[in-house]
Amino acid sequence: VPQRLTPRPTFGSPPSLATSPPRRTRATKLFSANAIAAGGAPNSDNVTVNYGPAITLGKLKINLFGGILGLWEVFWGVVYWYPAMILYSILRTVSSKLPGDFMQKIDPHRRIPNLIGFAWALVSYTPFGMWPVVEGRENLEVLREVRENGKKGKLKPAMYVANHSSWMDIPFFAWLFGLVNYKFIAKAELKKVPILGRSVKIGGHVTLDRTNRRSQMETYKTGVQWLKDGVNLVTFPEGTRTKTGRMGSFKKGAFKMAQAVGTPVVPISIHYADVVHPLDYVFPAKSSWTRPRAVVKIGKPIATEGKLDDELLEEVWQVIADGLPECQKPAKDTPIGVK
Repeated sequence: VPQRLTPRPTFGSPPSLATSPPRRTRATKLFSANAIAAGGAPNSDNVTVNYGPAITLGKLKINLFGGILGLWEVFWGVVYWYPAMILYSILRTVSSKLPGDFMQKIDPHRRIPNLIGFAWALVSYTPFGMWPVVEGRENLEVLREVRENGKKGKLKPAMYVANHSSWMDIPFFAWLFGLVNYKFIAKAELKKVPILGRSVKIGGHVTLDRTNRRSQMETYKTGVQWLKDGVNLVTFPEGTRTKTGRMGSFKKGAFKMAQAVGTPVVPISIHYADVVHPLDYVFPAKSSWTRPRAVVKIGKPIATEGKLDDELLEEVWQVIADGLPECQKPAKDTPIGVK
């Protein structure tokens, strides 16, 4: 039975995201994507979202908004994103067999696949208002390099850590980083997903099989090397999407890569991604701009040097939890760290 770590003092909680009063029209009532408080009562910040009529495909649904958005993003995926990724893969394969490996010189850290994906996301999601509000960018300034002439340079690499409640968490990070290079730490199972698995491999993202010790060591070495190369890492230490909307326990050892290199951890609290794209919908069911608005809240970077694993895990968990609206905060007695 997972044991809860020793409680730490609670950091000051940021104000919850304001939500509109429940509508009186026909609506589907969600307590922030079905997050239910202990005892079965809805939370104080429950929201009412009208997704409109939807069709059911097996266990999943598609409403009108999602149907139109889905056709649009699939179209651009077929005519641009997938062909561009295949072309990039072919160029790297051919280049690796030639003297000098020109692609390795042009793109040593596989940044181009990220740029291809970001361009696709801009075209696919911008017309539908899918981008979140980003708060706290000023907290990243402590990571910015300062040159000898006093001018500010680029941000130093870090491990970005967030709660995970929806597929939209991934494009939200693409919006956060923009043209800056980063790699996700993802479950090894994603490599088996058609198209997506190929993208993960081509982009150089880090995959982890928690049941395989060898895979864990390879993931650790790869992640450490990316940080040393100046590439940011992104991880969702819960290990999977929450089914309730509330943040769960973190996997122990999630930050060992950052500790090995001495890079800071940047806590990210993502609001209402599960309302934008609920678990039981194929595509997003509403815009990020309509209430409740999706928010990506950036916390202050947390130093990793000189801290024990459990101490760092607990500090990051607490800061992310404090940055969430009430309906997404961990349920009472949720263990902070589990194996």
